[in-house]
Amino acid sequence: MTNKTIKLVVNTLSSGFILIGLFGMLFCFPFLWSADWADLVGAGFPFVGGSILCAAGLIALALNNRPTNVS
Repeated sequence: MTNKTIKLVVNTLSSGFILIGLFGMLFCFPFLWSADWADLVGAGFPFVGGSILCAAGLIALALNNRPTNVS
């Protein structure tokens, strides 16, 4: 595999993680407004998991696309 192919694969996976994390957070968001404690706990953990996936995807995307210094 060339560097260009690896970069494309990492960019695709990072974007996928961002989208999956956003979907998870948006899916759990309405349940966070519930007055029931079980709904809050049941929606809170996946919401945090989605935010971790989204943040990991953003970090991987940023690190993969940083400019390289060639001297």
